[in-house]
Amino acid sequence: MTAKTTSEMGKLIFGTLKDAWAGEATDFTPLLAKQVDAIGDAIGVELAPLGGAEVQTTGSRRIDILADGVGGTNFVIENQYGALNHDHLTRGLAYAVAAHARGLIVIAEKHRDEFREVALYLNELRDNDPERGVAVWLVEAKAVKIGDSEWAPLFLPVVSPNKFAAAVVLEQATVRRRLSREDFDKLFESEEIHEVVSELLDGWDNADRRHRIMASPAQAVLECRGPGVGGWRTVVGVYPDGKVNVPFGSYNGLSNGLAVEALAAEEFRTCADDLFGFDGTEVQAKTAPGWLSVSHFEGLRDFTDNVATAFLQATTVYDEASSMSD
Repeated sequence: MTAKTTSEMGKLIFGTLKDAWAGEATDFTPLLAKQVDAIGDAIGVELAPLGGAEVQTTGSRRIDILADGVGGTNFVIENQYGALNHDHLTRGLAYAVAAHARGLIVIAEKHRDEFREVALYLNELRDNDPERGVAVWLVEAKAVKIGDSEWAPLFLPVVSPNKFAAAVVLEQATVRRRLSREDFDKLFESEEIHEVVSELLDGWDNADRRHRIMASPAQAVLECRGPGVGGWRTVVGVYPDGKVNVPFGSYNGLSNGLAVEALAAEEFRTCADDLFGFDGTEVQAKTAPGWLSVSHFEGLRDFTDNVATAFLQATTVYDEASSMSD
């Protein structure tokens, strides 16, 4: 086959986002929700879809898109036609902070100088305190096509966090893969803890429940169906050293903005504190190593069953409310 000459090459055409997709909320945001991997490629971070667009939160607002990063961390994505305004930026920042998101990605056709300064300032704070800060990307989007082809989005990052890329490369090397059950079983030094964890996992999975074994830190995460665009919520995490992670923040909606009333109740928290030995202030609470023993097995099993039941009941309420709002 003879290659085309220069005169036969298609012409690259640039357009506004509205030229290509008439509605921001009806056309462009749903497109981005399906192409978060392309956004990830542009900023150098591995991203995957976490449900659809227009994510319901606990308030009256909705977040444009949530994406799943390496290790199950959330990224908030806000997009806007034209120049970025205060409403979109502050909405994205407020939700990213409340949800303890790993990063905020703001996509617009133009970013003002003052907003670039804000993003640079926040990224500097995040570099100094990675555990508390939120990484911010400002990304410019254009519509492009060649000749009569379909329009496609082109993403150009204009502000990125300095130290984030190196940290992600290291994290991807250790977190991307999951452990097999066989490899996870080899990590237990205590036979009692191994037997208790094995019994817990073997009796967990069904149509509404599943477990995933993560590599770093090595743990088995018990999940069940729950309210939210992802459709699954974390119940607890168990570690080979007998430690248990109880994500009260997730129960209260910090991970995706959708709290479960029964799990946010004072009575529930008091019972959980009595079982695990917490003081009532923890958001992402972990027991001491060795807590998970035969004497605590029934208490943990009942606790996880109660959390799963609450999540499933809340899912029904959430789905009914969503269908009514549509």
